[in-house]
Amino acid sequence: MSETQEKNKALVRRFTVVSKNHENKVVDLGARGPSQGDLLLTNASLYDESGKERIGRFDLLCAITDPADEPSEKAHIAQCTKTFTLPGGEISVEGVAAYPNLSGLAPGFNAISGGTGKYAGVGGEQRFELRGKKVIDTFHFIE
Repeated sequence: MSETQEKNKALVRRFTVVSKNHENKVVDLGARGPSQGDLLLTNASLYDESGKERIGRFDLLCAITDPADEPSEKAHIAQCTKTFTLPGGEISVEGVAAYPNLSGLAPGFNAISGGTGKYAGVGGEQRFELRGKKVIDTFHFIE
């Protein structure tokens, strides 16, 4: 491993949380059914990596930018902003998501756009995957 790779490896910090009990709401603003500008709102409780201790909350706001309104389109595309409220501060992430079903959840990744409190100045990537009715969110902070 090169010296640069060693430095980069040392600068990445990982943090995982689990969200459960998601409350989802689709706000149909345009033409009836999924259309550009409709909103997807979600909130959930956040737990530590073990999924046992509640440590915060998760809030999501997505605007549909490209509904799956043609036979060849398999998912609705949305621009999303997420806030993870944790002990000591908040982490904000954003990105584009593909939702096959607006009332469900979809795996993917987002850019960490910032934070407050002990997370002030953070950057990096948030990856999320579905495990049953839980979502596993892993933050990769680049410092």
